[in-house]
Amino acid sequence: MESAAILFRDKAKGDKYTDPLLDDHCAVESIPVLEHKYLLDAQSIQDVVDTHSSDGGGFASLMFTSGNAVRALAQAVDLWLSEGKENNRREEWQRILDLPIFVVGQKTQAVCRSLLFPGCDETVGDIRRPEFGCATAMLPQLVEFSRKYSMGRSDGQKPRLLFFCSDQRRNTIPDGVKANGAAELVEVAAYTTVGRNSQDTRCDLIDSLNRIVARGRTRAPNAALLIWMVVFSPSGVRVVAPILEGLASASDSLLRPASTLAEVNRSHHAGSTGFDVFYGYAAIGEATMTELASCEGAVSVLTTRADTPDPLGICNAIRNRMSPGAAL
Repeated sequence: MESAAILFRDKAKGDKYTDPLLDDHCAVESIPVLEHKYLLDAQSIQDVVDTHSSDGGGFASLMFTSGNAVRALAQAVDLWLSEGKENNRREEWQRILDLPIFVVGQKTQAVCRSLLFPGCDETVGDIRRPEFGCATAMLPQLVEFSRKYSMGRSDGQKPRLLFFCSDQRRNTIPDGVKANGAAELVEVAAYTTVGRNSQDTRCDLIDSLNRIVARGRTRAPNAALLIWMVVFSPSGVRVVAPILEGLASASDSLLRPASTLAEVNRSHHAGSTGFDVFYGYAAIGEATMTELASCEGAVSVLTTRADTPDPLGICNAIRNRMSPGAAL
């Protein structure tokens, strides 16, 4: 059996998955499926600054769980600075940047430092990140910070936490903060995620499949080929799964979903002179896996999930799923 992988992410934003996967697979392709649109403008920043300066309305910290939110904020701040008296506005914005900044993940931390504190060393900016890169791991930090904040005030006022997020954000942090009751969460939708034009994605996918199949046939003309469709977000699943289901249902299609690894292996050992092409899914994390489980076109397809949201996690998930001792 031959195997390959298609990464449903924008390679132009940094590609750290291809080389590790090529150690295990005959081919790796990348296809962008999502586009991010920023929702903040100069007035959004003015509103934040005004609120922070008002009596009793100041924020105690900033929060980010995505580099896209940081990028949206930085772009809007640049626009806001260009529209007013720059020196005065820089002083006003600096008061915001002097707040503690809570982030999830090393990547978000790096984007935060490079865009909000450009040219500064790591002693500038109070950026706090939990050891593990997930929103759940941030909650204890927020609770402890909020408790100390309230204890340090004579009136015991709860802190206001300013959360720049997606308009489709997950409920982990809002629900956790609300359940604890130690802080007030102020959410600002900084960006939205939309699916790339489905026809463009479909055409790119067909091109990638043709290249992979051609390579697989050259390497092993009578073998079965299993292509792992690596998805990186619930939004990506919602774009990719219907396209794959449509391609697989076409009467002249070589591609078909693998329900089990045993099905692929049976085809591989059947001695067929044809070339069977199967696909399965590899999910970057729990939320993406949950979306696959609820997606009608993917629920019965062979699936695996990374234990950590990084290249090693994806590689190990696929290796473990393809190992002889894996559950069928």
